[in-house]
Amino acid sequence: MNGFEMHGIKHSSISQINKWIGCPSAWVSHYLFNNKGGASPAMWRGIFTEQAVADTITGKMPIDNAIAKAVNDFDNKTMMEFDDGSSIKERSNIQPMTELAVEALEPYGVPNFPENGDQHRVSMQAKGEGWAIEFMGFIDFKFPEHGLIVDLKTTMRMPSTMSIEHQRQRAFYQKSSGNTAVKFLYVTPKKCEMKEDGDADELMTEIKSHLTRQEAFLRLGNKDLLRSIVPVDPSSFYWRGDENTRLELFGV
Repeated sequence: MNGFEMHGIKHSSISQINKWIGCPSAWVSHYLFNNKGGASPAMWRGIFTEQAVADTITGKMPIDNAIAKAVNDFDNKTMMEFDDGSSIKERSNIQPMTELAVEALEPYGVPNFPENGDQHRVSMQAKGEGWAIEFMGFIDFKFPEHGLIVDLKTTMRMPSTMSIEHQRQRAFYQKSSGNTAVKFLYVTPKKCEMKEDGDADELMTEIKSHLTRQEAFLRLGNKDLLRSIVPVDPSSFYWRGDENTRLELFGV
């Protein structure tokens, strides 16, 4: 039995491997102790902006209606949970971000979606010595006529280059989709830009290397043993908003 099987881990993903690389203790908390943490207003803003963009460019509803629905859905998720003003600020970003993203994507036409209306699921089989695991993810927008996949990222500041975490995600989408071109559309309230940084082959090699280390770590023992030996970085942004869980689980 390999390390993944020992802990009932049936698949991995970019979000999993990014958390493992960035903060192993947060990964242990999430995937071994099932502490998933909460969603921030910024996360809900991204989710509902993406939905408004999809509803608009697929012709499901006019853009004004799509934005109104997104804002209403955002309010339902955040109004009772956040009272520090952060939800009001993020709420106001949905409209300009949606409008800019729609303007950028409209030239590509209507994206292709599975019949059930969900996102396209992509996967690869990652293998090492004595282990194998499905590596999976979901694509935002697929434009077959242009041979293009687009992933939407809402952000308050436009990055000069893609983060390494996003580069890994782009590499996986490219390799799991038959080397289809993959671009990330970054959208702020004021502008948007397409980016495609990173060498996909090198990044996929890196991902497999980290999966190999992760599997070896998991083989060391049960989750309580792993909790006791994993390094803890209290300053990691992966612990932001989840400090009480960190204190309870690791005592720091």
